[in-house]
Amino acid sequence: MRKIKFVDQTIRDAQQSLWAYLMTNEMLLPIAPVMDEVGFEEIATIGSMGITVQVRNLIEDPWDRIRKLAKLITKTPLRGSYMTASLASFDVDTPQDAIALWIKRMAANGVDSFWVCDYQTDMERFYNFAKLSQDLGCKVYPALMYTYSPVHDREHWIKKTRLIAEIKDVVDGIMIEDAGGVINPERTRELITAVKANCDDLPVEFHSHCNVGMAPLCYLEAVKAGADTLHTAVPVLANGTSLPSITNILANTRHLGYTDDINDEALEEVCKHFETVAQEAGFPVGTPQEYSEYHFEHQIPGGMMTNLKRQLAELKIEDRLDEFIQEAIQVRKDFGYPVMATPFSQIVGAQAVENCIVGERYQRVLDQSIKYLCGHYGVPPGPIDPALMDRIQSVPEAKAIMEWKPVNRYKPLEELRQEVGADLTDDEFLLQLLIPGVNAKKFAEKVAAAEKKKASAPPKRPAQPAAAQVPGGMAMDFPMQFLVDVEGEEFNVTVRGLGGTDADESSAADAGGTAAKRGSADAPGAVKPNMAGSLVSIKVSPEQTINEGDPLATLEAMKMLREVNSPHGGVVKEIFFEEGDMLDADDVLMIVEPTNE
Repeated sequence: MRKIKFVDQTIRDAQQSLWAYLMTNEMLLPIAPVMDEVGFEEIATIGSMGITVQVRNLIEDPWDRIRKLAKLITKTPLRGSYMTASLASFDVDTPQDAIALWIKRMAANGVDSFWVCDYQTDMERFYNFAKLSQDLGCKVYPALMYTYSPVHDREHWIKKTRLIAEIKDVVDGIMIEDAGGVINPERTRELITAVKANCDDLPVEFHSHCNVGMAPLCYLEAVKAGADTLHTAVPVLANGTSLPSITNILANTRHLGYTDDINDEALEEVCKHFETVAQEAGFPVGTPQEYSEYHFEHQIPGGMMTNLKRQLAELKIEDRLDEFIQEAIQVRKDFGYPVMATPFSQIVGAQAVENCIVGERYQRVLDQSIKYLCGHYGVPPGPIDPALMDRIQSVPEAKAIMEWKPVNRYKPLEELRQEVGADLTDDEFLLQLLIPGVNAKKFAEKVAAAEKKKASAPPKRPAQPAAAQVPGGMAMDFPMQFLVDVEGEEFNVTVRGLGGTDADESSAADAGGTAAKRGSADAPGAVKPNMAGSLVSIKVSPEQTINEGDPLATLEAMKMLREVNSPHGGVVKEIFFEEGDMLDADDVLMIVEPTNE
């Protein structure tokens, strides 16, 4: 029988799905040498999206983590990731030189291969980045981002597979990713058979999430149909909206007669280690999901659903959840059935929220929606609703977006350095470029201070029973006042938590808390963002006179930029936040004293 290989997603997609990327170096590094002995084909690590949480909330240098992992894991390749059109946001105008530098720095710091979140819409661009990766000695695994719809038939996947096979000189395999957990066993057989017949003998990897509990069955069907490699996680970080458990899949593939290179003794030690981490930190433990036929209709990823519920609760309209889900179904259909994965699931979800809040479908069409509909994210897979296109073309403000041309995409690296910071190292430059509001030099000082505090901290508290659902008391050694937003991909979990009983007010503020700066919600002229997110820019100054509807600030929410407009005319009296701060929906951003008429 064939030998089945395994890519470990424990410290990447699994912790993203269940632990909101909150695994610290202290939780991970001690077990890394043992992970190296398990016999994984590769070990996946954090990518460009997840670095935001590591920087903002863990106060850890993501480059340092990769370097330390590379020193501890010497036999098993480390897998990183990149997107071909953007990095840490959904901005299709991301400088190509910055993406190239990201690939170079990931390789220099210890990454050995990449999976590429790509939709085969610009194969020339894909080829160039893949060639760069291979020239650096890294393997490349483009993803077929799976979805189910009337337009995603067998011929669709054959076409996508052949596009990759035509440039097999710069790729090392094909990774089928079912980020939303919407594939079933029958479709798995059909998909794997079609891909294997058209991939020109490229190895095929299978990666699916357990949103409706069927992924373990799909994995067995994938193996039977010819899949070479499976993506799994240790049991405590499996199931739920995560991936299948390696112990479960191993037992079943071995029962069917397939072989593997997994060292059971080392695997058991790794499993026990992360069980202990879950107990000590109060992190949730993955449990099998119940089957939901409705999920196949809306296909909203688990983390995105969590984010949607939070946003509705902040707006005090959580009782309208089903209305929003139904609207997302309609928006996806009108948009030509995009894959419900990064960045399209966020665009669909954000537009659905906008439609419901405004009360009229497409009364206000988001900038990212217009860019998508006009093909700036690639040609939509299916036909766009004609009435929607007529609506967009009738809006004067939409014309500029429809005629949009990239401004930063081809900007030279040296010009970017002058804009971001000429005195920064490559790694510092990328952090400052990709995470709004981050000052790389000051962040390095924060990291040093956090490390010093950890070194002098008292012994950890005794382990507590692992939580079954929501994280409660996370016993960490750093200040724990934070607002975490991890959107995108399937991998997008949004967690809000307050903790760290031994952290004083000043240390909480240093960790990113801004409670001390929040104004009174009862103050005349108080302006709230009405959505949680990162404050990218402030567009007004104190004592400035503004009109109703004028833009006050730009917020990054759901990895997309949103304007905060003034609800009334008046004079800006006080601004309570700075660029780079994390805002809650009810925070008072500023006071705009109304004009007396």
